[in-house]
Order: sequence, then C-alpha cells, then structure tokens
Amino acid sequence: MKLPQFSALILASLTLFAFSSSSAETKPADKKCKAQKEFAIILHGGTARAGKVPAERLDFMRNLLADMKKNLKQGDSALDVVEASVMAMEDSGLFNAGKAAVNNAAGFVETDAAIMDGKTQNTGAVASMRFVKNPIRAARLVMDKTRHVMMVGDRGEQAVTNIGAQTVKADYFINNPHNEPNEHGTVGAAVLDRCGNLAAGTSTGGYDAKIPGRVGDSPVIGAGTFAKNGVVAASATGHGEYFIRFNATASIAARMEYGDMDVSAATKAVIDQMAKAGGKKNGRGGIIAVDSQGNFAYPFSTPGMVRGFARYDMDPQVGVFEEMN
Repeated sequence: MKLPQFSALILASLTLFAFSSSSAETKPADKKCKAQKEFAIILHGGTARAGKVPAERLDFMRNLLADMKKNLKQGDSALDVVEASVMAMEDSGLFNAGKAAVNNAAGFVETDAAIMDGKTQNTGAVASMRFVKNPIRAARLVMDKTRHVMMVGDRGEQAVTNIGAQTVKADYFINNPHNEPNEHGTVGAAVLDRCGNLAAGTSTGGYDAKIPGRVGDSPVIGAGTFAKNGVVAASATGHGEYFIRFNATASIAARMEYGDMDVSAATKAVIDQMAKAGGKKNGRGGIIAVDSQGNFAYPFSTPGMVRGFARYDMDPQVGVFEEMN
C-alpha cells in the first residue's frame, strides 16, 4: 500500500510544481518596465522623392506612434514595441515591407528583416523570405527560439515556419512595382523603454527589380539595424550596399561610445560619409536613432525620409522633408 501512496504524493507534488511554474510564466505584469518615466520611440517608412508627400503614410505613422506611446507608458518592453510597430507597418500595405514589398527582377517578392535587443545584444534576422507574412516576427523567432542569428532562403523559411512564423500565398502581396529609384519604403523602429532598455528593428522588400537572392542592409546587424543599451538604437533605409560596406549603424554606436559624439553628430557623420563615398547617385539614404536619454536623430541624404517620433513628454510628430508636425 505504501508504494501507490508514495507515487500519488510525488504526482501531486509534480502537478503543483508544474502549475506554479506555469503561473509564474504567465504574469505579464512582472515583465512591465516602469523603473523610470522616460521613454521614446522613433519610426521610419523609407526615403522619399522631392515633391511627393505620402499623406496616407504619415497619418498611419502618427496613429501608430500614438498607440505605441500608450504601450510604452504602461510598461511594454522596447523589444515588444519594436516588433509590434514594424509588424503594423508590414501589414499596412503602405510601405515596401511585408504586404506591399516590391517584386524582384523575376517578378516575385523576397523580404528581409532584423531585430536586436540592446540589453542582451541578442538578435535575429531573416533574408530572402518568399511567403512569410511578417518578416520581423520571423526574425524575433530566430532570436528567441534558435541558437542562430540569421536564417535565409527556402531552407531558412522552412525553419522559421517550423517555429511559428505565419506564411501566406503569393497573392497576399500587393506586388506594386515601385518605379521610383530614389524611394525605398523600408520600415524601421528604434525604441527606449521605461526600464532604460533600447531595441531596434528593420524590415524591407529591398530594391525594385533587384537580382533574385540579393540581400541588403536591413537584416545585417551593424549595417541596417543595431541596438546597445547605454548607447543607441538605430535603423536605416536607402542604398543598402553602402550601409553594409560602412557598417553604418554599428559605426554610430562606436562613434558615440568611443568617440564621445552625441547621437545627432554620430548619425549625421555616418550619413555624410556614405554620401561622399557614393558620389552624386550612390550611397544615399537615412537613419533613425534614439539614445539612452531619449534624444532623437534622423539625418538623410535623400530628398526626404518618412519618419516620426514620440516621447513621454512629446506628442507624435511626423514628417518627410524638413518639416515635423
């Protein structure tokens, strides 16, 4: 009789332990960031041609910033807000990312994305995804559920699908040909939360009519996406080959951390360096960045860049060219 009683006792104990562990894992309040009142978010929706003001994109971005400001105020993490912001832009059909990603030269979509946690320096990225609905979500899954950083191509797509990335059919994508060589609707976010943590993410469909298999800077950590606590979170858009060659977003962090430059000076220096190297036509683009004190930078060498920001003490502001309103 003693053996069954002992077994029952062990089973009851294990059940209680499992329930306690499960309950501990499902307390979102424990993960809320409320250590400080300060928080900040800055978004971009890609570069823009002179004379064209995409009002619909700006309205969307202003509303999105208002929603994300509420989330940050209530204590959502920088990483979660980056993912949510970029997913919303991917789903909107207004930018060259997710649903409205442009076709490559062979007539089909290939998307790239990356996300980075400034607290841990953990990161995830995907490239050349054909049927993933939200590349930024797939990048987060790579970071959270694998021991790797980047998954690419059809085998990488199968891998992220196996761990939870949602896929769609080819007709989900709008497939608008963006016949505007100076406009790249890449999207990105850089966030400071109330725990003082930084995070960044970027998502894109790349160049219109790009060679199939081409990967730009967006999923390359240190090129199109970078975040490091106490320093900066940054996301880029534009001529990706140059952002890769100049290690653009990591260079901003290095200039700030080791060169004693502030976020505005460091970000502008990188943009100017690439523009100078690219001559009249190449090396152009823009970068959004936020530092650990909530200061913003958003320099660009193109005629315009769709961007917007909000902070604990500031309502959402958006703009394309020089104006912010």
